[in-house]
Amino acid sequence: MTCREILTLQFGHYANFVGAHWWNSQELSFEYNANKPSTINHDILFREGLTPNGEVTFTPRLLLSDLKGSLKSLPKYGNLYGEASPEEADPLWFKPAEVEADPEIPKNEFQQAIESTSEGAPQVIDTRTAENLQVDVWSDILYTRYHPRTVNIVNDYEHGNLDNDFVAFPMGCKIWKTVDYEDEFADKIRMYIEECDHFQGFQILLDSTNAFAGLGTACMEHLYDEYFSKKMFAIPLIPGTHPDYKYSTDEEEAKSQYKDTLRALNLAFTYQKVNEEAAIFNPLCTAQKGFRQPGEKINFNNVEYDIESQYHTSAILASAIDTYTLKYRMKDSRYGISDLASALTAHGRKGVAASLCLPFALNEDQELIDCLDNWDGPLSHCITPRTRIGTKRMTQLVTLRGVPESRLKKPIAQAGKQKDLPAYKCKNIQEMLSMYYSYTCDDSITNITSVEKGFCVKTPFPQLFSSKIGVQGNVMFDPRIQNVGVESVPVLAGLHNGIEFGEMLESLYKHTKRIRIDKFHQYPSNGYGRDEFDECMEQIITLRECYEDNYLI
Repeated sequence: MTCREILTLQFGHYANFVGAHWWNSQELSFEYNANKPSTINHDILFREGLTPNGEVTFTPRLLLSDLKGSLKSLPKYGNLYGEASPEEADPLWFKPAEVEADPEIPKNEFQQAIESTSEGAPQVIDTRTAENLQVDVWSDILYTRYHPRTVNIVNDYEHGNLDNDFVAFPMGCKIWKTVDYEDEFADKIRMYIEECDHFQGFQILLDSTNAFAGLGTACMEHLYDEYFSKKMFAIPLIPGTHPDYKYSTDEEEAKSQYKDTLRALNLAFTYQKVNEEAAIFNPLCTAQKGFRQPGEKINFNNVEYDIESQYHTSAILASAIDTYTLKYRMKDSRYGISDLASALTAHGRKGVAASLCLPFALNEDQELIDCLDNWDGPLSHCITPRTRIGTKRMTQLVTLRGVPESRLKKPIAQAGKQKDLPAYKCKNIQEMLSMYYSYTCDDSITNITSVEKGFCVKTPFPQLFSSKIGVQGNVMFDPRIQNVGVESVPVLAGLHNGIEFGEMLESLYKHTKRIRIDKFHQYPSNGYGRDEFDECMEQIITLRECYEDNYLI
């Protein structure tokens, strides 16, 4: 079986929050029962290695970047190899460097529980732990062990230091161009790829409203030049809110508005660059607007979350990414990132919107056919800011997970009124969903994937679900059953390409085209002046024109 390996890159603190949830969920859902093998090919995103003691390890094929002070109690080289030095842990990856020891920082309750419990700790930790968990940084919730070379720190800036903030796109570009950073990061990319048998491309999660957008897209430019035949899937991320929104004086409000304008500027340059380098890109945010004040949060049925908590919002986005990427992570599929891009990005439409239904909760005694027949409104919510999911002239990829074929419909002897529904003729979940979308989306091409395994939401995933949701994600109606924590939920997620994405680009263009870039000293002082800004605006509006409704599918 061909593995089709992928290297994942994460740039920025919010991207690493999303990544932490994503890797946690994958590892906590590993199947160790030989009689029930997983249908997901984890070798695509994970790599096998050895500790100095000869113990086999299985770690994400991952490189991430963050600021000094962002790791809290997590050592830079991780804790997978115990007290071993980096060169002892993996001599082939060793590159001499001066290491300055940081003061020891206390671990939160979750990290203490992992440390004090044997392997498999999160399965036995009380799920109530997550309800009041102290979470300051993404490493507070990290269960998955990273390879010693996964973490890369930008030492020129410090996490949370507002006096020397890493806030502007060109600041990240400048960091990449430093010899030490670019050479070391590029070497690690090359070594990961050389380990692979059939390497196919890159997944790139990046903060898109701060300087990590510049760092991430500069790395993408390197990837485009060095590995042109390998496709990139970029996921620009926008937090649901920002700390400076809590202002109490006119001066603080003025500073917040200044930073909001700077974030919109960063976002425009991010979209320009990912459109140039990536084969496909998908912006994500749990707020409806995303820029110039993210706006109201997106509400999901049977879910209550704090829009100000990166711990909460990143968990929601991770559930979408883990679900819609299943299309190219299945054992029985030869589908890859290049196929995803070819299917969804016709006519230069590289930007796609995402949708999410979390959880896709059936009643505990309900079949999918009745669920769809009685559904009121859209199946899912758009999680790409300032975008709608259209109902006509689209190409889309939709994945439903966590609903087994046994829940499709009743046997014919018990079917009753179900037999009168046209969908009763459907033989599997793909057919039934395809029929549903053919009725609700005109002149559209829909690719359906169905996976029986649900999305794992064990600790440290936050307990966001209402008391109606049972352990396996079904809606319960018996008040005598006490909810002791949800372990897995069905999820419906999709990627959609229609004219609506162009509306978001037009909104971004209108919000940024009148900006005086010289007012933001971080730009001209780092080589980004009026000419670069005008080129960015031109490319944004050119991309927007690709979404005019004068193209045929």
